[in-house]
Amino acid sequence: MDKRPDYKTIEIEIRDLWFNKRKDLFRFDISKDPKYVIDTPPPFTSGEAHMGHALGFVWMDFIARFKRLEGYNVYFPLGFDCHGLPTERKVENKLRIKREDKIRFLEASREWTLKSIESMYNTFLRLGCSFDLYKVYKTMDKKYEALVQYTLIKMFNEGLVYRGKKPVMWCPKCKTAISMQEAGYIEREGILAYIKLKLENKFVLIATTRPEMISSCVGVFIANREYVETEDSLIVSRVFAEKNNLKIKRIIKPEELNGRELEIPLIKRKVKIYVDENVDYNFGTGIVWVCTYGDFMDIEWREKYKLQEIICINEEGRIVNSLGELNGLTVEEARKKVLDLLKDYLYRVEKINHNVLTHTERQDCLSSLELIPKEQFFIKTLELKEKLIEWQREIKFYPEEMRNRLINWIESMDQDWNISRTKLIWGLAFPFFKKDGRIHPVEMEDLPFDPRRDKEKVEKYRKKYGNVEFFEDEVLDVWIESSITPIAIIYYALTEGLEDLKEIKKYFEESIKYLPVDLRQQGYEIIRTWLYDTLFRVKVLTGRLPWREALINGMVLAEDGRKMSKSLGNSVDPNEVMDKYSPDALRYWALMASYGDDYRFTWKDIETGQSFMIKLWNIARYVYLNCREVKFKDKPKELEEEDVKILDSLRDIINKSLELMKEYKFQEYLKVWRKFVWEDFANGYLERVKERVRNKDIKALWTLKYVLRVILSFLHPAFPYITEKIYREIYKEEEKKDSILETKFSEIFMEKFLNNYK
Repeated sequence: MDKRPDYKTIEIEIRDLWFNKRKDLFRFDISKDPKYVIDTPPPFTSGEAHMGHALGFVWMDFIARFKRLEGYNVYFPLGFDCHGLPTERKVENKLRIKREDKIRFLEASREWTLKSIESMYNTFLRLGCSFDLYKVYKTMDKKYEALVQYTLIKMFNEGLVYRGKKPVMWCPKCKTAISMQEAGYIEREGILAYIKLKLENKFVLIATTRPEMISSCVGVFIANREYVETEDSLIVSRVFAEKNNLKIKRIIKPEELNGRELEIPLIKRKVKIYVDENVDYNFGTGIVWVCTYGDFMDIEWREKYKLQEIICINEEGRIVNSLGELNGLTVEEARKKVLDLLKDYLYRVEKINHNVLTHTERQDCLSSLELIPKEQFFIKTLELKEKLIEWQREIKFYPEEMRNRLINWIESMDQDWNISRTKLIWGLAFPFFKKDGRIHPVEMEDLPFDPRRDKEKVEKYRKKYGNVEFFEDEVLDVWIESSITPIAIIYYALTEGLEDLKEIKKYFEESIKYLPVDLRQQGYEIIRTWLYDTLFRVKVLTGRLPWREALINGMVLAEDGRKMSKSLGNSVDPNEVMDKYSPDALRYWALMASYGDDYRFTWKDIETGQSFMIKLWNIARYVYLNCREVKFKDKPKELEEEDVKILDSLRDIINKSLELMKEYKFQEYLKVWRKFVWEDFANGYLERVKERVRNKDIKALWTLKYVLRVILSFLHPAFPYITEKIYREIYKEEEKKDSILETKFSEIFMEKFLNNYK
């Protein structure tokens, strides 16, 4: 062994062993028990692998290697989530190809995706991720696309997928509808405009954050509470009047206002006043106007009271069907302009901070959303809310408090899942067509189906049904594709080597037998998307849970404590860390994170990990130089007291670490082994027996070699490169194995070697 480890040489040698010469080490055989299956997150392929990927995949690889050493037939799959808006933006902005040129755009998107996959793939292999490389899937594979479309048709036939027109959350920046899972509220600075609406010889004072929607106002709503008329002829809530020291002329009961008509300024439209229990009496003046559609409450009130629908914001986020001075302006421009136009009707304008509905799932967007009526495809989710709450109880969460994020999300759902993405190109097409106003699925033999490219298939349906409509301007929400990964990974295992697959139903139904899989690992930020969507889709499709356990990691933070992001200039490339130090040092950092908590990247942690690798190497080199001729089979009949003591400590560490792994406590696992290796073994036992080693004491030599062998097995899941290299230098010849992963914990436990050693 070299005096110091050459990390670059070690990485090249061991990678060649794992991913070329002995790629079969990680091959999953679905026919063999006991199995352990991990549902891994397929990363979006719009760019490079980042430190968040590194953390999650190191956790999963630790588990996969540990379970293999426990004797399990492990399935650690690798997939790539290929479609979606981020890739489209790269193709538009970097390659300068327009969406209007659909076929060229699709080809360019595919090429971009393949390049991203190649980059990510190499990074993951450098990390030492022991994937089954025989079953790598891409969501743009024809096989995968056909499976997704099959599941959608299955849900359609069961009455869970429908086409309908309703207000949807629309992103003007991305120019598509999005689902609840992709939206959230962000606190932003805004205004609260107090506008006077004429009611005979008085004025009803409303408060609104959306004055630019004046042309779509179709009603005014009050609470079932006391209102007042002030001496300056304003009608407001009693609370508002008292808070603002307004002189009250008389008390007004809500019945007096209910049903009366008032006039909207500028547009001169007459609208009615309605009394409703959902009006927030303490907000503003306790009186609001309803515009179609300013928020979700407007949708509810419009449906409840059968109000007129007037749309004043288009898909570009610009004002339409309004005053001439406002038409064509952006929402922000119109908001400023309308205040000038309303100057004679404005009571006051306040600056406020309020929650704005935003496209939060895309950090490169964060655009405010509008509610625009669109005909889209939806999945019925609201009717299954109570069942979803029941289903999730059967899944074990690490940490347990992450369950609350899922429950809170399910309980907050107030609309069905919109799965249409309008005007996007790089996505999976809907396997449906419309004939005489009704939706029909395509035939199973035509899957995967894409009307933009499959002109022969399109012609087949036109000949058979006449005038039919396909949905060429819509693609599926990408979460529909990734929400079947527990099914898909089993499907790929059952159909390994089969590409042009037509027996989809057969293998789909066969896949169900292997559910639930053992583990889902993911970040908390996608609990309401990937975790929720998968639980919903897999349970509805199969009647079974997707997984038994869910292991949740936090966000990776930069050294400055902020979220790590290229746009903030504080991101670190995993390859940079591995180039400067080693993959094992990066893995040390990743495994010192606690599940559920945000975790800061620091170079100091990397250096600490590297120092431990050097210490382990130095220990191994000492054993190599002094003990390599000793054979385990030549176990001494008796050992000295200090030999027995270190072996007792080793037994305790083994038992402790086995318990820690049941709870996925990687940080504590590493700490107990680091202490044992560095303090108890290296600085303690090894130093004490050096004189015995010089005297060729077989008891000390055997104990040293044996303890290191156990250490290598239990540290291998954390630091696979250095442990594999040391194993091959010292133990390969004796054990006649190419890799430490061809061995098991049970083969090296002390009971096998040390019965009655005392």
